[in-house]
Amino acid sequence: MDYDRTEIATSYDQACALMPETARLWLDLIAAQVGRSTSLIVDLGCGTGRFSDLLAAHFGVQAIGFDPSQKMIDQARRKPTTDTVSYRHGAAEAIPLSDGSADLVFMSNVYHHLSNPIAAARECRRILRSGGRVCLRNGTCELDFPYRHFFPGLDSLINSEMPSQGDIEETFVRAGFARSLHQVIRQVVAPDWQGFVDKMRLRADSFLARLSDKDFEQGMIALQSPDSTIDQRGVVTEEIGWFVFARLG
Repeated sequence: MDYDRTEIATSYDQACALMPETARLWLDLIAAQVGRSTSLIVDLGCGTGRFSDLLAAHFGVQAIGFDPSQKMIDQARRKPTTDTVSYRHGAAEAIPLSDGSADLVFMSNVYHHLSNPIAAARECRRILRSGGRVCLRNGTCELDFPYRHFFPGLDSLINSEMPSQGDIEETFVRAGFARSLHQVIRQVVAPDWQGFVDKMRLRADSFLARLSDKDFEQGMIALQSPDSTIDQRGVVTEEIGWFVFARLG
């Protein structure tokens, strides 16, 4: 999806803001993969930089966010930040960094946007130092999303374009990585159902953005009148895949 042909960048931070407990969850998971010698983390497909600042501040390292969307990069650069974070325009399939310059590559919901996943995985291997790791969080077609069954046509779109767990693992193994970890993580995405509906209304999700206006409006109507199986006062959660791959050689 070409984000520069949309206005998603302007609403992305509001629509995809991390709950405090969710940010802590991911920082704890990433911490298990960050060594004492780590000095550079690459946030690949950084979007508006919602993880880049967190990574730099929490681990006390340099972080570089790359994204192919100039609008996303421009939005990221508008935020107050420190000199430990920088943002650059660049695609995952051709990362503008020298060989062996990074210790860890982080990718958040990027894999299903890649035009050439194996080329991107090989680029990750190229820029990583020996023993470097790729930490990847991404939905897969096997997992459930709280909005998945509300919008006409969305389920078939997800099934056809979202990778499977096996797709992701095979790609990185072919590129010269070893499987290190796979978990299904349940994260909080909204404090209650109304908060979730408000986020969905912004239509910053790439799958929702590709639905027809009619299907999107029908889905929003359905979201606002869920059946009794939905606890509208409780937190809203979703499943997401967590993968870690270690560079071989």
